[in-house]
Parts: sequence; C-alpha cells; structure tokens
Amino acid sequence: MSELHDLLDRFTGTWRSEGRIVDGGEHDGERWHGWDVYEWFPGERHLVHRVDVEMLGARREALEIFTPHPGTPRSFDQTSFEADGSIEHARGRFDADGTYRSGNESARATLTFDAPDAMTARWETRRPDGGWGEWMTVAFTRIGEARIQVRSTREHGG
Repeated sequence: MSELHDLLDRFTGTWRSEGRIVDGGEHDGERWHGWDVYEWFPGERHLVHRVDVEMLGARREALEIFTPHPGTPRSFDQTSFEADGSIEHARGRFDADGTYRSGNESARATLTFDAPDAMTARWETRRPDGGWGEWMTVAFTRIGEARIQVRSTREHGG
C-alpha cells in the first residue's frame, strides 16, 4: 500500500467522541458526545467515516468519504454527506510529523494522535472579518474495531 494508506489506517476503529464548544458564544462550554467510526471501503482505496453524535440537544449524523487526492501523496479529498441532505467538501493532509489537518472555506481542524488509541482535534470557524476563531475541541478514544452500525438516541447517554 502507500504512505497515505498507512497514515489513514491509524483512524480505523470505533471511537468515543467527547467535545466542548469553546467559541465564546452562547453555547460556550457546552459538551457533546457520540461515536465516530472509520473503516476501509472494500479495496482499501477510500476510507469511510461515520459520525453519530448528540450535539446541542440534537442528533447529528454524517457519512464521509476520504479519497486520495491525485498527485499529492499525503493529501486527500473529503466529501461529507449530512443527514439533513447537505454535502460538504474539504481537503485533508498529513504534515511531516503526522499531524492531520482538514479544512474548507468555512471550517478547519487540526488533529493530533496522542497515543495509539487516543486523538485530539481543535476546530476553528471563519469569522465575519475573514480571520479564524476557535470553535470546539474534541477528544477521541478508540473503543473497538471498525463496525459501522445504526444507534438509537437512547444509546448516546453519557
């Protein structure tokens, strides 16, 4: 396989996600939780990411596909299909030190692997003045193998 495959393979598994809003706005300090599941699509050329979280009192689900970006060995395109019908596009890449960065015009994330079964993300959003401002922090703990499944709202409990 490729270097990008090996870097993306670190995501595979089922992760418990716990986040906190840090934007200074009306939801500042609010916490949320859920699951993120990453698994290889058959053929291991695309990584599938399933998001299933409870945020600000509402369930948020998405299915995201990571696809290698032609001509850039440590970069990939991300397409996220949201449960509300919207579609988001972003570009992801790995820095030389293994830090994962992802973003588009309105939001960006920096993710570090803290241990084999732990990662941390810091999200920012575009401010009205064009600069970037903190949005949320997320801690991920790998709790099992990759296994995408549908969960009930009841299963989101703390």
